[in-house]
Amino acid sequence: MSLSDAIGGGKGMGDMRGMALSEGPPLDERGLILPSEYPNVFAAKTPDKPAIVFGPHCWTYAELDRGCNAAVSLLREFGVGPGGRFAYMGKNNDLFFLLLIGAIRAQAVMVPVNWRNTAPETRYVLADSGVTLVVADREFEALVAEADSHGLPRIIVDEGGPEGLRARIAASAPAPRVPLDPRAPCLQLYTSGTTGKPKGVLTSQYAFGIHRHIETMSGYFDDWGDDEVLLSPLPAFHIGGMSWVCTALVRGATAHVIADTNPATILNHCLADGITRTFIVPTLVRALIGEMDARNVHVPTLRGIHYGAASMDPALLERSVDRLGCRFLQYYGMTEISGTMSILGPDQHDAANPALLRSVGRPLPGFSIAIRGPQGELLPIDTPGEIWVKGPSLLIAYWNRPEATAEALIDGWYRSGDGGKLDRDGYLFLTDRIKDMIVSGGENVYPAEVEAVLRDHPAILDCAVFGLPHPKWGEGVTASLELRPGHQVDIEEVMAFARKSLAAYKIPRRIEVGTPLPRTASGKVQRALIRKYFMDRDQC
Repeated sequence: MSLSDAIGGGKGMGDMRGMALSEGPPLDERGLILPSEYPNVFAAKTPDKPAIVFGPHCWTYAELDRGCNAAVSLLREFGVGPGGRFAYMGKNNDLFFLLLIGAIRAQAVMVPVNWRNTAPETRYVLADSGVTLVVADREFEALVAEADSHGLPRIIVDEGGPEGLRARIAASAPAPRVPLDPRAPCLQLYTSGTTGKPKGVLTSQYAFGIHRHIETMSGYFDDWGDDEVLLSPLPAFHIGGMSWVCTALVRGATAHVIADTNPATILNHCLADGITRTFIVPTLVRALIGEMDARNVHVPTLRGIHYGAASMDPALLERSVDRLGCRFLQYYGMTEISGTMSILGPDQHDAANPALLRSVGRPLPGFSIAIRGPQGELLPIDTPGEIWVKGPSLLIAYWNRPEATAEALIDGWYRSGDGGKLDRDGYLFLTDRIKDMIVSGGENVYPAEVEAVLRDHPAILDCAVFGLPHPKWGEGVTASLELRPGHQVDIEEVMAFARKSLAAYKIPRRIEVGTPLPRTASGKVQRALIRKYFMDRDQC
């Protein structure tokens, strides 16, 4: 059976009532500015306005435009021209974004590498991507040397002499601009690889840039002014951190880039730099409030906190609104769609409606979200299944993975592998990665549902719920808890707390405390890794 048969033979929305399909408003591309154009568009309007700030380094829009063209010349000097590829392995830095835009203008492909990777993981990315140049922080030079089996040329980002990246860009003559194909590959980001070898997600500047345009027409950003100053603490090698800086650049705003996610550092920058908006994960929201309480200060300039990776629980939201006095916006997206598919806007962040706070919002303009079963069939509303998404920014392909690409892209839809459900108003609620679902005693348990309840406990900062082998139930629901500083818990009391909101078969049969929760670069807890840790420990 084809997909069109499975969803009803292409029937209109009138025949889809009661089915899990949610569509955003139509996409209007008028006024679209592509990432390669951000610097020159605003260099013409506000040439002396700060665009990117990193410590003592400040690039005005005019300087950024020249610097990106100089980066094109530098890449060409190392043989990275049209179709060429280079890797970047470093912590957050202003120069990352000059190379990103420079790569687009050079018609090359930038391959950001997670600097938390081990040497074998880095070796895999370098070999799989086929890069011919590595740009890296001095801190990672030895690791790159161990990982590099081909003797690739290298540029050290933070080298202070003439061979360093900053000096090389300053010494390079700006390259003339050339016409670009907006749908040509420009970026290759690697998935976390929790279920196998990481896959290189190949995307275009159109796919990356259309999100910034969609945000401007979504209505969720209508309160933004001309004086916005954004703080970007999330890793630039991740689609979220990368996009946030471009959210500033597409508006001609100022982005402060920092490499330290310590709550004290974030608060210091908010206070010193007049930060109006930042993008962090909910655990950092909690930590930021704690830092503010410890100092007895607030940030009068802060207008908005954008977040992703996890939902905002009602207790945290209520405290955050009271303490921070700003608006909140949640993103849900993934690398394969080059950013965001849905947003839960500021007006939906109402602690009086806790059920909606569990949602990750509705689809953005140009996007459609469907919940499907194992055969691709469209499921009824409020029925958990796999999230499929259709939109203007899908990946070009998984690099050198035609089978994986064919499995993921079907008739213009991307199969996310994430579990979710849609309500009758079109709001998306996450359940879990399909592979994370726990089957205990024949019942399906979705870890995200259990985690949401446990996070409401006053002593629990964060948690991971997963299944472990159980002699009677097949899998036993297990929870690993990360506690708030200075708090302790009684396991029986936590179970009793969970029983108030969860059916008996969903209650964790085993609760562990004190094991650090592994996270991805975007802050998502990696259930597969924590599960493996306990599996290995139990077998010892």
